[in-house]
Amino acid sequence: MATFFVCPLCGRQRPVNGWTPFLLGDEVILRDGSGRGRGAGFEYTNERTAQDDPDDLDLEAMARRCLVIVGICLAADVKASDLIDYVPEELIETIVEERAE
Repeated sequence: MATFFVCPLCGRQRPVNGWTPFLLGDEVILRDGSGRGRGAGFEYTNERTAQDDPDDLDLEAMARRCLVIVGICLAADVKASDLIDYVPEELIETIVEERAE
């Protein structure tokens, strides 16, 4: 029997033994595409980041969901000090600046 990981952001699932988040980038990628026909896959014509085209995705809703996921991890005894290494320094600077205002 296989164990599957279900993405808490999108609901897609994949086998845990093939789940490799460290191979993924940090950007949220958007692609324009169309189907090639039944069972033939998709053809993508334009790839960009959600940060470059924020109107195509509800980034605020995604950010809220990500914070809930981090909260779940912290409740499961994942140390905050282990997570801080993954936060981009520019983001930390922005948060500090916004709090100072």
